[in-house]
Amino acid sequence: MDAHLAGLVALGALILGLFAWLRQDIRTLRDEIRSEINGLRAEMNELRDRVARIEGLLEAVFMRRDLTPPPDPPSPVDPPPKSKAA
Repeated sequence: MDAHLAGLVALGALILGLFAWLRQDIRTLRDEIRSEINGLRAEMNELRDRVARIEGLLEAVFMRRDLTPPPDPPSPVDPPPKSKAA
C-alpha cells in the first residue's frame, strides 16, 4: 500500500510540476504576443501618419493644379512658303 501511495504522490508532484511549467510557458508566450502587438500598433500609427502626410501632399498638388490656369495653346505654325519653280 505504501508503494501505491508513494506512486500517487510522485504522480501528483509530476502533474503539478507540469502544470506549473505550462502556466509559465503560457505567461511567457502571452508577454511575447503583447510585445509583438504593441510593436505592430506602433508601426500602424507610423504608417497612418505617413499616409496622412502623403494625402496632404497630393491634395496640395491637385489644388495647385486647379488654381493654375491652363497653358496657352501652341500658336499655329505657318506652312513653309511654296517655291515658285514648281
